Amino acid sequence: MPYLSRKKLGLSLGPSDTNLAEIVHHTNRLEVTNLVNLNLGLPFDFDTIANRDALEHIGENLRNAVTAENITSDEMLVSIDYSFATIKILPVDANLKEKELQEHVLWEFQQHLISPIEEYNFDYQKLPKTSISKYPSLLIAAVKKPIIDAVRLIAEISDMNLKLIDINIFSSVNTLEKNYKLKSNSKIAFIEITNDHLIFIILEGKTLLGFHPIPLKEKPDDEISIEKISEEIMKNLRFFISDYESGKEQDKFDNVFLYKNNKELDLKLILASEEESDFEIINPLKNISISSDFKENMSSDLDYSEYTEAVGLAIRK
Repeated sequence: MPYLSRKKLGLSLGPSDTNLAEIVHHTNRLEVTNLVNLNLGLPFDFDTIANRDALEHIGENLRNAVTAENITSDEMLVSIDYSFATIKILPVDANLKEKELQEHVLWEFQQHLISPIEEYNFDYQKLPKTSISKYPSLLIAAVKKPIIDAVRLIAEISDMNLKLIDINIFSSVNTLEKNYKLKSNSKIAFIEITNDHLIFIILEGKTLLGFHPIPLKEKPDDEISIEKISEEIMKNLRFFISDYESGKEQDKFDNVFLYKNNKELDLKLILASEEESDFEIINPLKNISISSDFKENMSSDLDYSEYTEAVGLAIRK
């Protein structure tokens, strides 16, 4: 039976910016057909998830946006902000069998959650050994059920076929893995720049070691300068390489990738302010074909890194 191309829609549902990526899965390649920055009228945050009228408003605006952009995807995959989740990386006995592992995960969740475990949806993944730990680790994530239900309601109102709910950290890493060759022993800092935070995702090759949100603003109305962002990046990179290096006296990360959540931010200015660094702005489309129709609308002046999370969803098989 011949392979039938499928369209997938990745929706990065953020508390500030919301981005959408439509990607076609062909037999042996991926092709992006649309990238859209959406204004859904309301943020998806802790206030709106408890307000059905607000969720319906978001869903209606999403449906209208999908229609206006002529999007005909078969499946929608959604990422939510890391702040909605409890995420832990913990060492685990390599000899545990699957049933014992599941029991261990439940026990670990109960130590870290503030509400009864029945109120959460959760998942886990076993991570390989790394240079800083001779034991494998468990990556465990939990999200309260009302948050999941809120996303499902938005999908229902928007008439979209919801296939997956992910956390933005993991979607972003998926994009990095797809587009860049990551050496297994390389220490990598993957940094998201939002309106008011830096989020440092620390990797060894493709293995997640941890992530760290760092506030940028002291006051809500402060304007953040490029110099301030650069200063915070460099200061925290020095701290984290010291924290995560494994005795090899490594004084910097092998790779530092930047991406943004704020479409108005020009990441090239950060590169210019750090001329001696090896920083790189992630290109979420580096190894992905671009449809001829969409290519005509692209600008060579933009880096498109704000679509990192949305692309990471839409490229999933």
